[in-house]
Amino acid sequence: RYLLDVGLFDERFFMYYEDTDMAWRGRARGWRYRYVPDAVVRHLHAATSVEGSALFHHFVERNRLVMLTKNAPWRLAAGAVGRFVLSTGSYARRDVVRPVLRGRRPTTGLVRARVRSFAAYLRMLPRVLPDRRRLRAGQVVPDEAITGWSVAR
Repeated sequence: RYLLDVGLFDERFFMYYEDTDMAWRGRARGWRYRYVPDAVVRHLHAATSVEGSALFHHFVERNRLVMLTKNAPWRLAAGAVGRFVLSTGSYARRDVVRPVLRGRRPTTGLVRARVRSFAAYLRMLPRVLPDRRRLRAGQVVPDEAITGWSVAR
């Protein structure tokens, strides 16, 4: 019943945050999750991309923004996008602008990677926004009941 109601993993995520997306969709539809102390799950974190690699960071950054845009209240999603843009600007100031002004060679790797992740997020928006409208219209649980357990205040 759960998968018929909530759907499967969204393959557009490819890796990272597809499970969070599915859990959010389920909670929004009224499903509840329980902790079962005797349950055992084996999971090799970052087995596909190696934690800390460029591939890992790309998909984690892009997919976090996609997942929030798809599921979260606008204020939460827009805040995450805004913080991403502002922090990328701060890294650009630190790693590119400041060294250039001091006559040193800039380091552009982090900024370029973040810009690529953000550009990938923007390319996904036209396909994610219709899903957002559909999911938000079918939500039966108030936002506070979902974000209360997942977002630090």
